[in-house]
Amino acid sequence: MRKTYASLIVAGFAVSLSLGACGGKPSEDDCNKFADKVVELTVQGQEGAAADMAKSMIEAMKPEMVKECKEKGTKAEIDCALKAASLEDLEGCDASKKKAE
Repeated sequence: MRKTYASLIVAGFAVSLSLGACGGKPSEDDCNKFADKVVELTVQGQEGAAADMAKSMIEAMKPEMVKECKEKGTKAEIDCALKAASLEDLEGCDASKKKAE
């Protein structure tokens, strides 16, 4: 269940990056750190086979996350994501959801 939830959050965040918001562009280093942070948060609290499976799945998505981040992300969204302590916090960095509220 958590794996599915994590995938939805990552997909939603990628969509928000595609919508773009003010705040300048993140650097390539920022985008790599963002992708690493998503991996970290996805496996947080999981152990054994579940952690390995989640990590493998999300690691495979890293190149696409970095690409989307560089092309469509904002510095503000990525800075927020890098401070996230949980997947829920990461979801809160989604600029498109903030606009809808």
